[in-house]
Amino acid sequence: MEEEQEDSLEELEEGLDVLMILERAYESTIKAHVVREPKTNDTRPIPSTATSHLSSQISSSSPSSPSVTMFQQQSHIPSSGSSNVPPSSPPVSHPLQNSPEFIPLMAGSSTALLAVLEHAPHKPQRSSSPHPAADIPVGITTHDAVLKIAHLGDCMGMLVRDEEVVWRSEEMWWSFNTPVQLGPSSSARPKDAQILTLPVQADDILILASDGLSDNLWDEEVLDEVVRFKRSFLSSKSGARKQQDVVNMSQGLLGRRSLAGMLSEALCSRARRVSERRGTSCGSPSSFDDEVPFARRAREQGRSFRGGKIDDISVLVAVISPAADAPMSKS
Repeated sequence: MEEEQEDSLEELEEGLDVLMILERAYESTIKAHVVREPKTNDTRPIPSTATSHLSSQISSSSPSSPSVTMFQQQSHIPSSGSSNVPPSSPPVSHPLQNSPEFIPLMAGSSTALLAVLEHAPHKPQRSSSPHPAADIPVGITTHDAVLKIAHLGDCMGMLVRDEEVVWRSEEMWWSFNTPVQLGPSSSARPKDAQILTLPVQADDILILASDGLSDNLWDEEVLDEVVRFKRSFLSSKSGARKQQDVVNMSQGLLGRRSLAGMLSEALCSRARRVSERRGTSCGSPSSFDDEVPFARRAREQGRSFRGGKIDDISVLVAVISPAADAPMSKS
């Protein structure tokens, strides 16, 4: 036990391995990605009360361990619900019939984008990734924290500093409209992810989003929303202060959380409006002006696509806060 604790402490001292986190998350997902094996020899009806109780527990259970919850709840189905057992007979256990068996669900796949914020390490770190981490952007020499990012597929990651994009993720594709994904039937594995280490500063804005955002909004449009919200949110009544002074007088941790929440809502709303846009005819002069990123990629592949792209849109926004603004823990 002591050796395991020492190993864990050593890992924390060396920093978090973002690839290891992704691998463990993938393993947990695969274990939970199961379906109940159909029974052909068990025709006994399950009491409706037990079924409803089981369903309610599954819907409210933690996504990280649904299979455990289902096993536990199924074991509580009373044996008295079976009509094959006489009332005068003692309870009979049928573990093979009462306990459901689960098999892996071989359908479905997913992209992955993971970001971990941690203080800058004091010594070189070991990584389980076979690919070297991306170089730190030129011109940044001092930083107190870094973002460790694992990216696989076509999700979008963007880091905005002041009013400039200092990092943008690169999509990974098998072919047109077929991103690299993790799944039981896919050859891709977490080790194939792009691993990056980015230095960050206070008030940097990190955006992690599904392809529903990047398929409908250009990077310039995303940056436009960031700048617009940041200016309006951090502007002072005097309006004459320098940008750095405006940033410093922001409302601390609560203000950054509010900014992140409102910005994510704005990006989702703007992308949704574009996705519902109907395309113009090919001969229209504005056909290229209204072109969304997905339509341009389609055109470059010799395909025709007009209007917005209907898709799920998920946006996560984080504003980097200095440690001084973090809430103090109480003993």
